[in-house]
Amino acid sequence: MTHPPPLTESDIHRWIDERSFERGRRYFQHGHILNPRRQADTLKARCMGSRPQPYHVEVTLGPGGVVSGACSCPVGAGGHCKHAAALLLTWLHQSDTFLEIDDLEAALNRRSKAELVALIRRMVNRYPDLETLLELPIVSDAEALPPLDADVIRRQASSAFFGIGYDDWGATFGIAEQLLELTDIGDDYAGREDWRSAATVYQTVAQETLEHYGMVEDEGGYLHEVVSRCVDGLGRCLEAAEAPIQREVLLRALFDVYHWDIDFGGAEMGHQAPGIILERATPEEKRQVATWVQQAMPTGDSWSDNYNRQRYGGFLLRLEEDRLDDEAFLRVCRETNRWQDMVDRLLALERMEEAVATAREVGDYELLRLADIFAAHGQADLAEQLIRERAPTSQDTRLTVWLKKRAEERGDLAEALALATELFWRQPTVTGYQALEDLARSPERWDELRAATLSRLADEEQHHLLTEIHLQEGDVDRALKTLEQVRASARGWGYAPLSVQVAQAAEESRPRAAIGIYVERAERLIAARGRGNYREAAQYLTRVRDLYHRLGEGGSWDALIAGVRDQNRRLRALKDELKKAGL
Repeated sequence: MTHPPPLTESDIHRWIDERSFERGRRYFQHGHILNPRRQADTLKARCMGSRPQPYHVEVTLGPGGVVSGACSCPVGAGGHCKHAAALLLTWLHQSDTFLEIDDLEAALNRRSKAELVALIRRMVNRYPDLETLLELPIVSDAEALPPLDADVIRRQASSAFFGIGYDDWGATFGIAEQLLELTDIGDDYAGREDWRSAATVYQTVAQETLEHYGMVEDEGGYLHEVVSRCVDGLGRCLEAAEAPIQREVLLRALFDVYHWDIDFGGAEMGHQAPGIILERATPEEKRQVATWVQQAMPTGDSWSDNYNRQRYGGFLLRLEEDRLDDEAFLRVCRETNRWQDMVDRLLALERMEEAVATAREVGDYELLRLADIFAAHGQADLAEQLIRERAPTSQDTRLTVWLKKRAEERGDLAEALALATELFWRQPTVTGYQALEDLARSPERWDELRAATLSRLADEEQHHLLTEIHLQEGDVDRALKTLEQVRASARGWGYAPLSVQVAQAAEESRPRAAIGIYVERAERLIAARGRGNYREAAQYLTRVRDLYHRLGEGGSWDALIAGVRDQNRRLRALKDELKKAGL
């Protein structure tokens, strides 16, 4: 066999991120790579991981390092995971452990028919589920196309969901792998231009995937990929199909995916289906799809019903855009809550009073979206008037934010500052405080506003925010004072992280105050018990040590750490963390 291209550790670093590389190194050092094999330039193995069954991992090498890879772990798509790193490190340092094997096709071609039958029997004995693969058609360029049984595809797709334990790490990945093997059969039929059989495969796999989707967690989006492949395949079949009946079947299959996704809540499953229908359906076929949309339209008044109506309505408008006159278009908009489309059309028709009446009827969030449409039609002043009417009685601060931005755009800084002040007192934050300073512009105006703001915050006992503001302004002494008030306050939530921020700011100018805060924090963590708390406590004590040494008071540090050790001499885990931290 030929020798594969050389590999260096730098090549592995370019292919695997640092975190996965280090984890892969530990896997390599602990011998997690099993049965390593080399097939030309491809390395293959199984790797022990976090689930009982090892993962299948492989990488292919090239002149520039790693060319491609794959792993059956949940994040193994593309082969950039820790298991691939372990395989590559094993090849780099223990290449003599790899068994050289022939290319699979070459190895099978050497076998006689009797040997192949015996080999298949042996495989089925080891993995009984493989016997179900004998049902599947094999599409070969050298033979006539085998007939397709839709029930066989359906059984195979359904069994994929029941052959793997749902609690297994990476279960959905394994399910998707089996389903994609079925879509490959559809691709084979499509490659031979048997569009009817290909469509049957794509439609059946999509149906079964959607039917069982709620049974598994698909955080990795693996089943999304399966349905996307099916939708793309159905689109190719539709493009090739000529018989009206067959085209209707394909359009219905695409619509069913779209319909399922909306009813499920908008998981973006097969998201390209509406676009394919709009691009490839004839005008008459679009009318048929429009009928299906109208039949699927919910009639209730719940939030989900209204949301689904909006989505269906948008699709319906696009399906019928060539045949709807203005009144019919507006009627669909009203029936499906498509307020943006409705106002856009009304403004285009210069029916201003109706556009304004519609804007006054919608909710606050929808009004904000309509404001952009008014502005796009040169009616920004009218949008501002509508939002000014609503803002005083609304709980949605985004209306006031919109008005503030509008005031800034026209250079009315006085109004912008007044609105920013209103926003600040509705929800006081450091960011809001900074906005006040930015809009005040002149030092004299800011000094006056700052003094009044800080005074009111103190009167309202907003000590936490005051401390954050003092830190932001670099006033460590005031931050230390208000921090004490946070600790004494009944609303002393968030004291711990805030105290650490103050201590970090105080290290340079008030090191003893910083020491006091760090020691207090470490003592609380130790009292709470737990290795994680001990580790964090050791970090704070390390800061204390460095500060004492900077002050030239090493003796004070020695006494402190001796006291910590003596008072907690039974806490072995704490001693271990202190040792790790060099304390």
